[in-house]
Amino acid sequence: MINVPDFDALYRADPDPWQVAGSFYEQRKQAVLLACLTRPRYTAAWDPGCGTGELAAALADRTGSVLATDSSTEAVRLTARRCGGLGTVVVAPLRQPADPDRPGEGTGGFDLTVVAEFAYYLTAPDRAAFWDVVDASSAPTAEIVIVHWRHRPHDAYLSGLDVTAEGTRRLTEAGHRWERRVRHDDQDFVLDVLVREAA
Repeated sequence: MINVPDFDALYRADPDPWQVAGSFYEQRKQAVLLACLTRPRYTAAWDPGCGTGELAAALADRTGSVLATDSSTEAVRLTARRCGGLGTVVVAPLRQPADPDRPGEGTGGFDLTVVAEFAYYLTAPDRAAFWDVVDASSAPTAEIVIVHWRHRPHDAYLSGLDVTAEGTRRLTEAGHRWERRVRHDDQDFVLDVLVREAA
């Protein structure tokens, strides 16, 4: 039986329980992630598991707007504080799987979604629904990054290797039009970049 963590309790006990702001692993992973993006700029990005907001803040430099969401109200509070001076970042509570508020008129959806370090905490049915949400909320021309610690956390349903492969497989299957353009297979984490071009 998997006991998924109480993320609110974790963030109350320690405002950075995974040392996202300071550990070399996190800094290196974020640097690799940003380097793997295939465009210099994006119109609208979605960070569906924003945690402490470090990634949302980094994405703000490359996007017109960032929607940062999390199931944890404590994470939402921390991200709002971290990104408070960034007028392009909107922070909101949202438990997955659930449709996010889409970007403004004329954008057609998010042209960048980054699924980072949280999909392995979703049950199999929730993961299946979540990948569909990511697909449906993306613009006709868009990019998805899936990145996780490659091993299996003791309180997660899958390893990062497996959940990244699952998301990539589901989104690249017939009908979705996503293609994997970047694969970073690291001793510590795995990262796939999927790209969809307008028909």
